[in-house]
Amino acid sequence: MLLASDARRRRKSLLVGLATVLGSAVAQGQAPPLAPAASTAAKTLAPPVMVPPKLVGDPTVPYPEGAAGDASVVLTLTIDKEGVVESAKADVAQEPFSSRAERAALAFRFEPATRDGTKVAVRIRMVLDFHPPRPPEPPPPPEPAKTAPAKPAPRSEAVEEVQVRGARGEPSRTATLSRAEVRQIPGTFGDPFRAIEIMPGVTPIVSGLPFFFVRGAPPGNVGYYLDGVRVPYLFHVGAGPSVVHPGLIDRVDLYSGGYPARYGRYSGGIVAGETLPQSTKLRGEYNVRAFDAGALVEAPFAGGKGNVLLGGRYSYTAAILTLLSSATILDYWDYQARVAYDLGRDDRLSVFAFGAYDFLGEKTATETLTLFGTEFHRVDARFDHKLGNEGAIRTAVTLGIDRTRLQNDRFLRDRLLGTRTELTYRLGKVATLRAGADVQMDRYDIELNGGDLSPSNANIANAFPSRTDLALGARADLVLAIAPTFDLTPGVRVDLFTSDGQSALGVDPRLQSRVKAGSRVQLLSALGLAHQPPSFVIPVPGFQPGGLRGGLQKALQESFGVEVDLGGNTTVTATVFHNAFFDMSDALSVTTPQVNGCPPGAFPADTIAGDPGRQPTGNGSRCSPRFPSGQVGPDRSGGGGQASQTTGDTQNARAFETRASGSAYGFELFLKRKLTSRIGGFVSYTLSRSTRTANNATFIASFDRTHVLNAAVAFDLGRNWRAGARGTFYTGLPKAPDPTNPAATRLDPFYKVDLRLEKRWQLNQRFWISAVAEWVNVTFNKESIGTNCTLNGCVEQKVGPVTIPSIGVEGGF
Repeated sequence: MLLASDARRRRKSLLVGLATVLGSAVAQGQAPPLAPAASTAAKTLAPPVMVPPKLVGDPTVPYPEGAAGDASVVLTLTIDKEGVVESAKADVAQEPFSSRAERAALAFRFEPATRDGTKVAVRIRMVLDFHPPRPPEPPPPPEPAKTAPAKPAPRSEAVEEVQVRGARGEPSRTATLSRAEVRQIPGTFGDPFRAIEIMPGVTPIVSGLPFFFVRGAPPGNVGYYLDGVRVPYLFHVGAGPSVVHPGLIDRVDLYSGGYPARYGRYSGGIVAGETLPQSTKLRGEYNVRAFDAGALVEAPFAGGKGNVLLGGRYSYTAAILTLLSSATILDYWDYQARVAYDLGRDDRLSVFAFGAYDFLGEKTATETLTLFGTEFHRVDARFDHKLGNEGAIRTAVTLGIDRTRLQNDRFLRDRLLGTRTELTYRLGKVATLRAGADVQMDRYDIELNGGDLSPSNANIANAFPSRTDLALGARADLVLAIAPTFDLTPGVRVDLFTSDGQSALGVDPRLQSRVKAGSRVQLLSALGLAHQPPSFVIPVPGFQPGGLRGGLQKALQESFGVEVDLGGNTTVTATVFHNAFFDMSDALSVTTPQVNGCPPGAFPADTIAGDPGRQPTGNGSRCSPRFPSGQVGPDRSGGGGQASQTTGDTQNARAFETRASGSAYGFELFLKRKLTSRIGGFVSYTLSRSTRTANNATFIASFDRTHVLNAAVAFDLGRNWRAGARGTFYTGLPKAPDPTNPAATRLDPFYKVDLRLEKRWQLNQRFWISAVAEWVNVTFNKESIGTNCTLNGCVEQKVGPVTIPSIGVEGGF
């Protein structure tokens, strides 16, 4: 953040400095300046009275992510007669600080400068100082005023003082990596959302599947947001990239529990992505890899008042897979578009549209089976208004459609309409109010496009009936700077849900605190209650159970952590947590981690496609993360966890009517040195235990993993070469009783190693290009997902290896 992260304690003025008129600002109707040879009488005339422009509002300039050290950027600003910044140019390029300062300054607004009471356009010089947000340091001594280069000054000089306040990170937010750092982590392919899988508290279902347990909460209970807009899923099919181009993302935050009142309607964690602010310069980037290509371009218009952005990605994996397996079809694409325009000094209107498509299928002699087919689209129109120096308000309307392909031209569909209002307002020196309200309406139905439903699809339609769901919510919290070393954030949100003629109310109190125990130590705590309607096992568009049978799911989330700055761009955070779950519709945790030979979270595709008698191959190739019409409850038979196939409507619905309670507790450790350093890296470790109680039995959750470890190191090899390696290890899933090995309670552990090598060329001050080689799972390890027992004994069933080599080119300007 600009200056220091502890904004309230260390609120310090910056020098607008040297608000000297450098150019000849001639106002309309004003007399020309006097010539040197003027008469003595003219020389005695009073000089013109110049009043410099005065900054309006309370600008916040974020510290550039991925940067290091302090920096001072001297800007030359051109300000028109209305106080609007027409241009901002750094005197000396100091990337990434100068571009961040230029971009932020264009959003500044001033009271116009005047000459003898007449508004004039002027140029001024302004100094912005950047300091890293960590470690928090005592306030530095006042800096002397900076002076402009010596030159004749035809106008009077003045100095304006600007207060720039930064916002602390939420105590419930897991450590955030910048995009520059994520690019250096092997296995992420430079994708900020991929950083989620290496965060503490995150437990994978199985390698290669982009679904996670977060502190014991199942994937269907983890919410995804982009700029406050709900997103049904984050990653493309298989081990694909995220559904949003990385060049659009400013940061990705993981809230493992006890999150701010802004987020709700999920009883697990929250993944929140925020897009970059509008750029005032033409910029773009692209990448071409072995399996897809993407590009993004952004340009200002109307003298910087407007901005347009276009981006997207397309996979040509289908053509490659055809050469390797003619029966497999894999395709995905996504798009993003944003247009923004400043209506005035304090008002901005913008429209943000984005969406994604995924399809995984298998060709047979008679038809193409859909193993996984989804798409979603969003259009979010926003109006942002600044409330002077004290805050801002946003009003937005969202339209969307989600579709999941059942078979051929039959889709499970959700059409949504929502509106929301978000307010941030500073009530004084010690309190900031954050409040909001929203309404969302979802219309669920089956889209046939001709033809009747097959029996299996009809069962799905009965479990997910056509209906209109409504959710109304209001929330507020107060960020209280009670003392220079103590912040407290109490809050509450209230949500009303209606579905299929039933309704339920959730009241969620929240409390977060941050205590500074020294110049380098902070104590963080979070406590909260969260409610959620019944959910599907994993996030699939349109798969929202109808009705509120069994009531809302509930989770009590609590955590306490210590964050220590070790110096040298190195921090360590240690956290203990406990989550208590009630009335959970968590079919994944209360069944054995194998269903007819499919990996966890996946089910035999043929049971959906209408051929329940055809069995999968045993390697997961005919498995799909689809509707499980089988049993709910722990299977301790030791016979491989076969799921009984039901056909009745009532039996299908029971998968979501059967509820479980449980808990998750553990310890998290996150040690990080900035990966953009000469030698950087991190260690992320989670020690946890998740249990469930269902059908009068308490047992270890089927997807519990005691140890999860991620570690990475990145090297600057010199001459713009960088290399990195990442290791992943986690213990095996709980194992059903094995008569041939009664002492074995868990499947074999899993580990893999990922590598990355990059060579970068800086073509000039703006253009760059990189060659990147990356390989996920160079160790070619397979993962155990279940046990098959026959009369000849029991054998662990493995999937994989999921290994992805990639050679690509990246560039930008």
